[in-house]
Amino acid sequence: MKNYFQSHHNQRLQNAYGAWALTIPVAQIIAICLSDPKHAMAAFFGISSIGRQVCIASPEIIKNLDSRFTSLKEKQNPNDNVIIAGEVTNFITFSSGTTCAPKAILRSPKSWIFSFGKTGVKLTDSVAILGHLSHSLALYAACEAMQIGAQMNYCGMRPCGTPTVIYATPTLLKLVYKNNKVYLQVRLIFIGGGHFSAADKSFCDERFPNADVRIFYGTAETSFITISDRKTPNGSVGRAFNGVKIQTKNEVISVETPMLAIKCMNSTKIFGDNTPFATGELGWIDKNGFVYIHGRSDRAVKIADKMVHLDVLENDLMSIKGIKNAGVITLPDIKRGQRAFGAVIGNDAKHPQISNILQLTKWPQLLSGKTDYLKLKEILAKAFL
Repeated sequence: MKNYFQSHHNQRLQNAYGAWALTIPVAQIIAICLSDPKHAMAAFFGISSIGRQVCIASPEIIKNLDSRFTSLKEKQNPNDNVIIAGEVTNFITFSSGTTCAPKAILRSPKSWIFSFGKTGVKLTDSVAILGHLSHSLALYAACEAMQIGAQMNYCGMRPCGTPTVIYATPTLLKLVYKNNKVYLQVRLIFIGGGHFSAADKSFCDERFPNADVRIFYGTAETSFITISDRKTPNGSVGRAFNGVKIQTKNEVISVETPMLAIKCMNSTKIFGDNTPFATGELGWIDKNGFVYIHGRSDRAVKIADKMVHLDVLENDLMSIKGIKNAGVITLPDIKRGQRAFGAVIGNDAKHPQISNILQLTKWPQLLSGKTDYLKLKEILAKAFL
């Protein structure tokens, strides 16, 4: 197995961006901020090939990067001069930043290459890249396609091409493919980064009737932890992915995996330093090895001395007919310490554990398609405090 990124896609562009990176001081991390995704991926592979640390960042992320980073904002012209490969180096991805600012995470290429092809993506496939490449799921899908040699469709937020494979969060999938067109050629859909509801399943059945929908659970630090198949029970995110060991203690999920990142950039702690990686999620494993997720541990809160899982409340709201989006947060309360408040798009909703639920016409979301809880909290605080 190769432990470095290599692709023949857009080789002349890769040469150009590798040559450009040679003009940048070696100590600098190159942050790619190009609006053209073909150029962004050529730059990512070209700069990686000369042994420089690199990332793809959205304009919002670029604003918050420190002096260790040099931004690449201008396109380069294709170059026939082949660049000399450097020593294998690491790259940086970003967490989605649903409840805090996105974290910069240092990874080795082999931590992603380990799973390339094991998902079932083939050379003959055409892979849809949804959302922005600063989101680790979109970047992973693009890197896997380039490494394997598959065709890529850079969809952004609009459907394009005739993909056979799609990687997406549940929200992004519905946003991009919101028309009534049926996509018969899609054979695989990988869903991660959010709760996959019964309504989401119906959506996939209608739009992608020939697709095998594979729900996976993972984090920006771990890549795939579990993946589902046709035998997976309802409510489960599947069994452990190839090479992954999962354990739970007091419902806290920890993993040992060859796909583990190295560290967060603003921390000296190395992941996997003789200890399993705690994912931050709560859940359990049944006797057949199927994993079930309650939600994030930082979204388990005490209200009136009772433990409440905000993610469970959200899932309850999403199960109500006509609800397209739902989010639940807490706001301070003098008597109870805090109370749960929610927001929805769709029909009216009520819940015995949620004090008030606000109807929204526009959903606060990140480039990854996930809910922007910081913005949601601002909206609900303004409405109810």
